[in-house]
Amino acid sequence: MSGRKIVFFMAVLILMILMSVQSASAKEINIVDVYSDIDSIDITIHSGEHYTDITLKAELIFKGNVLESKQFHIDEVSPDTDITKIAFWELKNPKEGFYRTRMTMSVDGSLLETKYSNFSYGWRAMPGVSIKDIVPDSSGISIILAPYYSIGTGFPKPVLADLEYMLVDGNTVIYCTTDSRVTVVQATPLSKDWNVLLENNHDYSTRVKARISSPKDAVIAQSKDFTSKDDVRITELYRDETGASATVEGYSQVPFDGYVVFTVTKDDTLIEEVREKSPILTTGDDETIEIIWTRKIAAGIYGLSVEVIGNDGDTLDKWDTVIESDYDSSANATPEPTPTETPGFGIVPATFLLVLLYLLSGPMDRRNG
Repeated sequence: MSGRKIVFFMAVLILMILMSVQSASAKEINIVDVYSDIDSIDITIHSGEHYTDITLKAELIFKGNVLESKQFHIDEVSPDTDITKIAFWELKNPKEGFYRTRMTMSVDGSLLETKYSNFSYGWRAMPGVSIKDIVPDSSGISIILAPYYSIGTGFPKPVLADLEYMLVDGNTVIYCTTDSRVTVVQATPLSKDWNVLLENNHDYSTRVKARISSPKDAVIAQSKDFTSKDDVRITELYRDETGASATVEGYSQVPFDGYVVFTVTKDDTLIEEVREKSPILTTGDDETIEIIWTRKIAAGIYGLSVEVIGNDGDTLDKWDTVIESDYDSSANATPEPTPTETPGFGIVPATFLLVLLYLLSGPMDRRNG
């Protein structure tokens, strides 16, 4: 075989291997979901194997022109994993019409897949439901989902909707939960808890997507930001002249690592203050913190303030109440000892008696002699 044929054969073999690798990659890592509207875009990929150096690119196209593009880089993805990326378009004055979003995925610089998502802005059929309100916080998210009213009847048209609730850190969805086949016949409140730990004083986004299949497949999405905070509240309080206890409950996925402070006052004078460390609490956790006063509080009416101090030193909750004590502090006082006297006579009569007995003993001794 000539040298040219050998080189040609090797080149064909290498090309076939590369095509085989790319084909396998295309099957083992895919774009599984794309959504875009005039405000935002999200793209979900699924990987069946471990991959590195993944690039996702989204382009917003109007009348053949690319108006804006977003790019995401993923260092690595584990086997059997979904990753969702979210970005927001920054169009100042969008025009009404038909838009197209082009999504591409590359691995190690090689293009593996392209997908498109189309939507209309300014005129489109009603999707059947609308997201009326979103309230996210450090414990979870609450929304109100409402149906549209049928034209001519003035009554809402019931629909079934599938909901996705996403918690987003930066441009990456870090937690997602769903509600399936929610019947919407009127304004319907829905809520979900975050089941991941959050960082204190960190900015997150939430995203809610509603999908309906009747009368026509449609998807709507809405997003809202929030800043995570630790949150603990007092739910029960007990106090008396001996001590006090407070039950506190967590209302945040930011771990609470603060204190409970008990302060006793009387006529604006500080009587006692006890600062007790709380166990770490998150949403749904509760703990009772018990303390004992240095000494029993004497009879009277006192002010009691119980404060929950958060991770940042701020007051998360406070209860003001009173302690009514009837404890008599003098009841346990030790009485002063009193001197005892010899029963019947004192020291002077006793001395006289001894002298008299001595004098009388002399004559008696002489008679006996």
